[in-house]
Amino acid sequence: MKTLLLLTLLTLINNSSATTNTPHPSQKADIKPALTTEGIDKEEMRITKIIHKRILKQQAIENKAKHTINKQPIAYTDKLDSGASLEMLPIKAGSFTWQGTDSSDTLQVTLSPFWIGKTEVTWEQYQPFMNAEITREKNGQAPAYIRKSITSDIDFIARPTPQYYPINHSMQILKRPAIGMTHHAANKFCQWISYQTGHFYRLPTEAEWEYACRADSKTKFSWGNNPQDASKYAWFNDSPSSHYKQPGQKKPNPWGILDMHGNVLELTLDQFTPNRQKYFGKKNVTNPWIKATKPYQHVTKGGHWKHKLKDITASSRHPSKPNWKATDPQNTKSLWYFSDTPWLGMRIVRPANIPTPEEMYHYWNSGTAADSKFAKYK
Repeated sequence: MKTLLLLTLLTLINNSSATTNTPHPSQKADIKPALTTEGIDKEEMRITKIIHKRILKQQAIENKAKHTINKQPIAYTDKLDSGASLEMLPIKAGSFTWQGTDSSDTLQVTLSPFWIGKTEVTWEQYQPFMNAEITREKNGQAPAYIRKSITSDIDFIARPTPQYYPINHSMQILKRPAIGMTHHAANKFCQWISYQTGHFYRLPTEAEWEYACRADSKTKFSWGNNPQDASKYAWFNDSPSSHYKQPGQKKPNPWGILDMHGNVLELTLDQFTPNRQKYFGKKNVTNPWIKATKPYQHVTKGGHWKHKLKDITASSRHPSKPNWKATDPQNTKSLWYFSDTPWLGMRIVRPANIPTPEEMYHYWNSGTAADSKFAKYK
């Protein structure tokens, strides 16, 4: 009897340990490496749980509203505290063929429904996040000596340090895409707006980005394969003296999304791997995410206004590089700014299924924020 009780107790302990180390997924997803609770920062998780509760409360309110019809998203606009708006478009669940450069790199991808930003994130949306009223340490946290005086939990979210020099590279800001943020900065922006709106926002995975860009097309571009049509849909191939453009001046893709080809390169959540089928070890994946475990390289998509036409296809992949911080004079380099990327921006998504707090934590804290000592900037 004692032996049986001991075995039962050990089983309960093991099951408890497994629950602690592995978050329960909110939806089926192929995520590598697997998400665990090991090494989670307690303060970051505390804030994440607060935001998760706000999101569940907002979801309860909206269950009687019309953000979804038959569990499929519909378009809506979110207001930020600054007065700026986020216009979000619905993307229905579906699948597509994900083809890499290597002919052996072919995956059949199935995705759950989500919303995606109609445009790239603009300065009107992003700049208030940069301009934190409270002094920040280099890691973006409020200093210990003022933490007791903070009255709103939103001020515990890490925010960028002041710019060393204008990150807009002397280009116009009004109604233009925000640029120059690192993946870490983009993730924290998503966390910051999630607190305000009661909706979970994050960067898109590479698969979500490409699926939304393609809009059911099987061609190189969402408009087809005709290069003569490119100028109707995309800003590209500009002279070095040119600059980014105000979103929405070109035709949208078939799902109404603007500027997914050209204008500014867009961040995604995924770590770059040359062959995705080899990485996942199978040919069919659902909601895939290659979670970053190091600062470089991440996948960026869509091409930018300086790129050639061949670089702005739906499948084009542009890995991030340490030399995107080459002229940053600081040692160590900033966690917040890619100093040498006047053509790098971001677009956000909101999955229809609310993640667990543990999943939210990983989405907002993916990868290694600080550059390693082995990063080469030249």
